[in-house]
Amino acid sequence: MTLFVAEIGLNHLGDEKLAFKMVKDISKTGIKAISMQILHHQDYDNKEPWRKKLDIKVYKKIISFLKKKKIQFGLGIHDENALFEFKNLKIDFWKIISFRFYNDRLIKGALKTLKPVFISTGISSLNDIRLCAKKHPKANFLHTTLSKNISPNLKAIDVMRKIKKKIGYSLHSEVNELIIAALAKKADPIFFYVKNNDKKFYPDGNHAININYLGKKLELWEYISYSIGSGVKKRLKVPSWVVTVVK
Repeated sequence: MTLFVAEIGLNHLGDEKLAFKMVKDISKTGIKAISMQILHHQDYDNKEPWRKKLDIKVYKKIISFLKKKKIQFGLGIHDENALFEFKNLKIDFWKIISFRFYNDRLIKGALKTLKPVFISTGISSLNDIRLCAKKHPKANFLHTTLSKNISPNLKAIDVMRKIKKKIGYSLHSEVNELIIAALAKKADPIFFYVKNNDKKFYPDGNHAININYLGKKLELWEYISYSIGSGVKKRLKVPSWVVTVVK
């Protein structure tokens, strides 16, 4: 089955209570993985709510809570400082933010932790991805596009699969039905942003899914993922419930 990852990102707005509330609410939807984002250390200047740094104790509390629920926890990271700061926590996976795609030291450092590493490819070309895959063969790639002027280009998943067999998808669109199209392309895992159910401004609000609707959407996505199947058709007996008329 496809792994769905709910990204809080920076939508916790630097608020400890909101961050933990979002984690608890998401955990009730049936999700199997949650991620948050760590800014570059120089960007924590408190000029915006999401530029307020959460204490590491908050992450410890979240990880402890999610471990009991058997839900994975990952971090989207911008620089090597995050690897050092969180190296002693039980992080399940790392996501390299699109803008850090070309940071080989960061990718190499994340891979050294022996945890899965997912690289967002929102600003990179196919040649860039091919080169990155050669440098870091154990890295995983997520197809996405960050510009509203560029189509989601989901066919790129098929093309990228010639470089790496397993390709994921990261939603950066207000049209979250694109996840269904990504499922048809057998993208795995699938990352998407979430936001709290209120009228606050969130940095990833435009392309985030309201947590209140997430449970129903997950049920649909998981059913579609299951329904796509293997593609193998076998000869079957006529089911007993089929009514046949013999003339």
